[in-house]
Amino acid sequence: MPLPSRLSRSRPGSGAALGVTMAVANVLSYVFVLILSRALGPADFGGFSALSAYGIVLSVPAGALQVIVARHVAGTPPHSRGLRTALVVGVALAAATILAAPLLADAFRLDTTWSAVWLGLTLVPMTLTGAFQGILLGRNRLAALSAVYVATAAGRLAAGAGGAALGLTVAQVFFLLLLVAIVVAVLGAALCRSDLTLDDDRRLGTELVRATMSLGAFIALTNVDVTLARAYLDDHDSGGYALAATFGRAMGWGTQFVALLLVPRMQGAGAARAFRRSLALILGLGLVGVAVIAAAPSFWIRLAGGAEYAEFGPLAIACVALGVLWALVQVSLFAEMGLDSPWLGRFTWIVLALQCAAIALWFHDTPYELVTVCAIGAAVIVAAALTRSRNLGRA
Repeated sequence: MPLPSRLSRSRPGSGAALGVTMAVANVLSYVFVLILSRALGPADFGGFSALSAYGIVLSVPAGALQVIVARHVAGTPPHSRGLRTALVVGVALAAATILAAPLLADAFRLDTTWSAVWLGLTLVPMTLTGAFQGILLGRNRLAALSAVYVATAAGRLAAGAGGAALGLTVAQVFFLLLLVAIVVAVLGAALCRSDLTLDDDRRLGTELVRATMSLGAFIALTNVDVTLARAYLDDHDSGGYALAATFGRAMGWGTQFVALLLVPRMQGAGAARAFRRSLALILGLGLVGVAVIAAAPSFWIRLAGGAEYAEFGPLAIACVALGVLWALVQVSLFAEMGLDSPWLGRFTWIVLALQCAAIALWFHDTPYELVTVCAIGAAVIVAAALTRSRNLGRA
């Protein structure tokens, strides 16, 4: 359901402002990864990345809640702010993570269960912040929304830099990130102080489930590989894979604007053409990215993580190629979401399950086996989207 016209009228300028904000936030997040990869070393960084990937998957409801709340707040009164829903979901996710902390610590070979405990508690303020962001977006308060995005990325960077400077452990870094999440949530509450109410529309929970399933498919697809790497590779190789995989995910971060711009173009007779042009643009940008990394893989991997990661230069090239396929999947999913179609999202979950099974049962001896299986899975999803593209835009 499109947002009301008062938001649509400001969309061009809003898109540019938020685009710049997202770019700045992504750069800060990337620097955060670079700092911790050097400070923790391959073994501990692998564990940190695996647990972080688990947390990213559980944070999907926060992102979905932002979209849903924005739609409610921008619509016809009474508005639903989603704060009660956010609190219930955040507490439930936190409780589940804390209960599973011993299992997570064992699976990811963490030194202590406190890492998982601090991550679990972080999900409460993070989910509340998703609701606050939705309120700000629905009210068209884009400067305030940008402040929350930047505060999140800058706070995480400060936590990473502080942890590196003080030589903190993985668990201590996660504790700092919990403090950052609380500060950002307090900032969001202050910016939304006139909208602080726990009255939610009963439909909000159902809408959240649907939105989470669609958005979660892509998030899980692009993060589960790091978790599997930690589970099946040794500490050194899993840390190297975690850093190389960052190059792949950067392709998704850098080309997300293509997917966003495609959504409003999916309603007319030219939807199929717009979709294929977007795929071609992503492919072109991706080939440039692969060529840049392939020209000097050792330089880029050393720049990102230091001399300890030098041997993983070729793996970085493979991960960038995988990232191109992920970016194509992202465009494909956004195209179908622009048509309010859940088919490709459901298909992505099926492919992801088969991909995980293949890695768990057979292909987990080297980092390159993981990349190959993930690449095949992403290629299958893109092929399915292309097959369906003739029907895109039809009623």
